Amino acid sequence: MKHLLIGTSIAAIFLAACHTARTQGEPTVVVVPPDEMSRDPAAAAPTAKVVPAAPSPTTAASPAAAPVKHSYNSCNVDGPYIAMTFDDGPHETNTPRLLDMLKQRGLKATFYVVGQCVVEYPDIMKRIAAEGHEIGNHSWSHPALNSVGAESLRKQMDSTTAAIVKSTGIRPATMRPPYGATSARLNKLFDEQYGMKVILWSVDPLDWKNRNSATVSSRIIQGAHPGAIILAHDIHATTVAAMPEVFDTLLAKGYKFVTVSELLAMDRPPQLVKKETPPAKPAPAAQ
Repeated sequence: MKHLLIGTSIAAIFLAACHTARTQGEPTVVVVPPDEMSRDPAAAAPTAKVVPAAPSPTTAASPAAAPVKHSYNSCNVDGPYIAMTFDDGPHETNTPRLLDMLKQRGLKATFYVVGQCVVEYPDIMKRIAAEGHEIGNHSWSHPALNSVGAESLRKQMDSTTAAIVKSTGIRPATMRPPYGATSARLNKLFDEQYGMKVILWSVDPLDWKNRNSATVSSRIIQGAHPGAIILAHDIHATTVAAMPEVFDTLLAKGYKFVTVSELLAMDRPPQLVKKETPPAKPAPAAQ
């Protein structure tokens, strides 16, 4: 009986933790500027200094390579392509409803999942993967990753990736730091050590704060632009209820929905991108 009570208590704690990660309020988080690395858990880890080889006297110097991008708020694309992203799930009822909406319209999205919830709902994870959506790492328990220690950061990332791989067989190629709390050094660490580009956003409807479907849909529709990465949360029923209007209105405006990795593959230097707006919905024929 004692062992049974202990086991029941552990299960209750686990489920409560996942519930907390999916429903907690949004704290005020200051994103560390690129020149302020003292709070970064990776700052204390020294790296070997690489000295570039001197150019051969008989070989002309090659043009400087473009800097590697470790993080993205949006992309520079030719065409009306956008990436719709959903954080903090999967959710037991909201995520399947959202998947139905996406499937009905033949759309693809990207889900930034919390590890504890991945373990709780493996069947939903399997469905997300089977229907062609992208899955990204959003930490194990949703802390601000720029305020945790190096060992805690490693566990947050590795545990979530392991859970995603176990449930879907897919290793995530991108991650999103909870609350957008990151730094230039952390972005580099996530890319080079974990093999994941850091994905932020350019459109934020504040759906975690304003639980009103009309408000959420209006903000997303008004903020959408070619190359946009749109933030939303499938843990909120009001957000999922806003999606039919969002999807149908943006489709009518000519937008094309792609996964984050597909959008990143289209990214080009700004000077090479043609400035254009998505085609407007054709006017109805005269009666």
